[in-house]
Amino acid sequence: MATRAPSTHAKRGPSLLYVLGLVVIAAGVVLLLLSFDNRSLRPAGGVLLLIGVVLTGICLTSQISSGIYEDPLAYEPPWTKLGKGHGPPRLPPPGKPAAPESTFAIDKLVDFAAPDAVRPRAPVKKSVASPKAQPGWKPEIFDYVTPLQFDAICEMLFSQSGLETRVQSHGLPGGVILWLHSRNAQQGKDNPVSVAFCKLWPGQPLLVRDLRPLLDGMSERGIKRATYATGSSFTENASEFAKSNGINALDRFGLLKLIATRTPEQQQALLAVALARR
Repeated sequence: MATRAPSTHAKRGPSLLYVLGLVVIAAGVVLLLLSFDNRSLRPAGGVLLLIGVVLTGICLTSQISSGIYEDPLAYEPPWTKLGKGHGPPRLPPPGKPAAPESTFAIDKLVDFAAPDAVRPRAPVKKSVASPKAQPGWKPEIFDYVTPLQFDAICEMLFSQSGLETRVQSHGLPGGVILWLHSRNAQQGKDNPVSVAFCKLWPGQPLLVRDLRPLLDGMSERGIKRATYATGSSFTENASEFAKSNGINALDRFGLLKLIATRTPEQQQALLAVALARR
């Protein structure tokens, strides 16, 4: 863009006006200083000071605005040259493409696809989902069953062994006590042959303190052997405690081994309980 050099008159006018404003400001300051001895000079000094400020302000404003209107694209504020850069980038003349000042390219960091290289989407095939075969027993099943489902699995599992089960609930958090009675022996309600504590305990291993209620129940009924079944695991101390006190500690893997001893029909019945809708 071609720019016209400002005329000499345009340069001299603001310069003289600026000098005049400074003189008026100086005169106003002098009168204000003299007004300490003669108060009648204070209004005149204030008026001259105000007029000088206005004149110098008009001069500075006209210089800046004249530079902008002469070449608005080439105008650079003076403070931009104080840093490392040299002011804002200048726009190219009309008709010429702007050349990038930096060789940095974001497409080297991000793999942008070209517009003509867009792959057409494959047509979506609608197909009827075929029914999935029921999976076999795996340890992950115990991560998805609810506490009530786990209690039902344990009750069915122990009843399949030929023992008569009498259920006693632990309470709201889930868990059952299965008093196991022989079907052949003539034993009363208070004379079980064994007892099984069943509780899911998701996401946490069982400690020694979790096994103590079972040991107390064994002592009260005079039971020598018992079982603690869980869908979780036991700590090393809890396993040693169970072994030394006649408790069969069945974690999820022990339960899978016990389930594997059942007939295929019994395993399918247990699996149906585990996969039932919540």
